[in-house]
Amino acid sequence: MSRRLIARAAVAAAVPLAALGAAQTPALADDELAIRSVTVQPGDPVVGPSGSVKLVVDVVARGARGDRGVTVKVEPGPPPAASTGQSTGAAPAGPGASPVRPLIDGSAGSVSVSGTRSTQNGQDIGRSSGWEKWRFQPEVGLSRWYPSGQWTVVATAKDANGATVNSYTTFYLRRETRFEGIDVKRDGDGTRVTGTLMRVDPKGQVDYRPFAGREVAIRFREEGAADWKDMGTAVTNKDGWFESRAPVKTAGTWQVDFGGTGHYASNTGVASG
Repeated sequence: MSRRLIARAAVAAAVPLAALGAAQTPALADDELAIRSVTVQPGDPVVGPSGSVKLVVDVVARGARGDRGVTVKVEPGPPPAASTGQSTGAAPAGPGASPVRPLIDGSAGSVSVSGTRSTQNGQDIGRSSGWEKWRFQPEVGLSRWYPSGQWTVVATAKDANGATVNSYTTFYLRRETRFEGIDVKRDGDGTRVTGTLMRVDPKGQVDYRPFAGREVAIRFREEGAADWKDMGTAVTNKDGWFESRAPVKTAGTWQVDFGGTGHYASNTGVASG
């Protein structure tokens, strides 16, 4: 879900990739320092109460020289105002990656990783035009102890004369949510759907805690039907519990959906009744 971008040492703004080679846009020299793209995978990392998610960052650049011709910094927060490109936002790592050190107690801060030029399918990326892919994979993954929300990956390319150019991409680190105890009961008045929405405990004291004050969408699909019908919404109470009633007396499948936030992942649960 990352957008591709180009940063040039001589230009303050990003140049769209589609514009390269157009008649009105001068072509880059084969050895001109530039970053064509910065991508991160997974682009939408979700962490649970245990374990971690390891990132892979690919930077396609040219004109970079030396073992540290391209470096990247991964840090929580929005992109720096002085960055030359913008983006919101790939496969086993190449050699030379340095470990990311965990942030102490999940406090704000930055971590740096470095890597070496790598190839894809046995050939350099765009060998004829000088493009090379640099791949980075921190040995330590992101976990619930890191700040959730927006993160920024800043890539810096350096040429033989010491000139540098920066470009970046962003992603959101979200904590897991889940539904528990979804129950469907039909009676003379219709159908009652209940359940509980939980989230990874932000304080880390337990695995999950109730997620209060969140809207849950309710949908219904009658037996044998192909389409879902919207049946309204419900809001979770202080215990994460929600209730929805609908004038549906036929059997079918019910779906409850939480759309997620910038800090917590979306989730969907289903039950029959």
